[in-house]
Amino acid sequence: MTTRIRTRHTSDKLISISVISLLLLFLVVYSFTLTADLSHIIDAASEIRIDQAMQTNTTSGNSLDVRIELFLTYIDTSPPLVKFDISFFKPNTSSLQQHVDFDLLILKDNKAVFRATNQTGQPTVPLHATDGYMSIPVINYKFVEKGKYSIKIPVYGILFNPIRPETAEFSINMK
Repeated sequence: MTTRIRTRHTSDKLISISVISLLLLFLVVYSFTLTADLSHIIDAASEIRIDQAMQTNTTSGNSLDVRIELFLTYIDTSPPLVKFDISFFKPNTSSLQQHVDFDLLILKDNKAVFRATNQTGQPTVPLHATDGYMSIPVINYKFVEKGKYSIKIPVYGILFNPIRPETAEFSINMK
């Protein structure tokens, strides 16, 4: 009985070591892949630039100041993956406004090409920025066309209170 328990214990250790070895091998291969693709990332980065990657505007009803920051990520993709960081501030301050219900829309030639709430599976339910800040990856749309885009951020509620919708509008130029 003791021999059987030791054999099973040794077998379990071997399986664990094998799994860890496979994971390490995967990480080593993946790191070489990233290094090999570095020239592609640098080449892609020179293809697209953004004018005004950070902007702040006031909502149409003056309830909030809204800041957007746009980040491009070039990892095995061309065109790049895009992420927006959205911050909501109490008017004329640097204090974040907590509990803001909103959406983010991207328009090209006045046609909506992306809506953040569509990514949640509940397009009629606004996003909620608990701490006054949210990062939104643009998953289902890639900026394949260079040119001007409009960004609209409609706000539907502040501190769990619905408001008459107010919108902050921005413009970016993908070069």
